[in-house]
Amino acid sequence: MRDSYTRFFEHFNIEFKEIINFGVEMDTIYPDSDKIKTEWKDLIDSVTNDKQVYIRGYGRDAHATDLYKELYEILLGNGKIKKDSTNNAKPTQLLQKITGFSKTIKKDSAKSKKISNYQVTHIFGRTKNPFLFTAPWNLVWKSKIMDPFTGHESKGENTDEYKTAFLKKSKAKYAEFIKEYNALASQYFSAEKIDNAFNQMESNLKVSITVFNKFKNDARNELKKIE
Repeated sequence: MRDSYTRFFEHFNIEFKEIINFGVEMDTIYPDSDKIKTEWKDLIDSVTNDKQVYIRGYGRDAHATDLYKELYEILLGNGKIKKDSTNNAKPTQLLQKITGFSKTIKKDSAKSKKISNYQVTHIFGRTKNPFLFTAPWNLVWKSKIMDPFTGHESKGENTDEYKTAFLKKSKAKYAEFIKEYNALASQYFSAEKIDNAFNQMESNLKVSITVFNKFKNDARNELKKIE
């Protein structure tokens, strides 16, 4: 099989382990654990006490986002969950705050350090999950040149190896927060509670059964524990 990544590395005599070391260990900007505890605690409080929090839009043109809003009103008793205005505005603002790095710095800002060719990345995805969309430990600045190795479009041995190393590093670094999230998932997102919520929603559907069935599968993946 002809793999363009392999050909590129062979042509320039690059060991892929060096790519992994650079991308995972050296050039990804991870928030410091000590600086995110308060933000994480505040997010939990907002989600579980009917305060405004955000998720990414769902479905074509985000038209099906209301399904998640209804689901969370049942599961969490929270009717104030909103769609992020750009699908990444709130995570970007938070990451700038907790890392001190920004791609756009105002003239009167003396605290931020300018970066370029980095992007906000959700380590574990789950962007329609209100606990995880703006979870400070689920966000990093990732070099755009490394994006092919974690993006959905890329496939192959190199991609799998890079993703494995990236997730291993992230899980070790943020183990305490992952454990706390998994406890919340057990409390609010058990299979029984999710199924009961789906049954309530199905009694007054405003979308086709096909759309709803797809939503159910997607929602289960969004709300599951992080292994």
